[in-house]
Amino acid sequence: MSRPIDADVKQGLEAQDSVDALLAFLTVTHPLLPEPIRVVSDVLDYVVGGKTFIGLPFDFGILSDGEGPPMTELKMQNVDARIGRALLGLNDRAQVSLEIRSSADFDLSDVPRVEIPGGAPIYAFAGFDLIDVTGTVAEISGRVMLRDYSQEPWPGLRATQTRCPGLFR
Repeated sequence: MSRPIDADVKQGLEAQDSVDALLAFLTVTHPLLPEPIRVVSDVLDYVVGGKTFIGLPFDFGILSDGEGPPMTELKMQNVDARIGRALLGLNDRAQVSLEIRSSADFDLSDVPRVEIPGGAPIYAFAGFDLIDVTGTVAEISGRVMLRDYSQEPWPGLRATQTRCPGLFR
């Protein structure tokens, strides 16, 4: 599963005199969350597609493309206790999507930063699971991976008395 980056874009980003920064836009969704968690790897807020992303620096890696399922690590500062409590309080896997964009795609004179029409993600993935979430006072971390259904037990749901009481009368 290759995720190539356009050669011209890559050359411009890797240039020694490049003034554009890479920004990561992370979205975490789960049925128990009242609204998705949206953060950007900057200290300022950004608006993308009419959605506001909260400025919260975080670390991530590019997804692995080896023999196993695609996977990476995600670490963010626990400076907003609401985000930490929300992620640690989930009872199931949350869904994660990430887009990497250039700062050239935004009007940097506005606060929050607003997207300039015509910009596009440089690198993106969606529909991945956030697992093994742990937290300390300083940091929240977890693994992002694509669910490997070949490793799941079958059937995934069983008809138990709690789930289907009518079957056990």
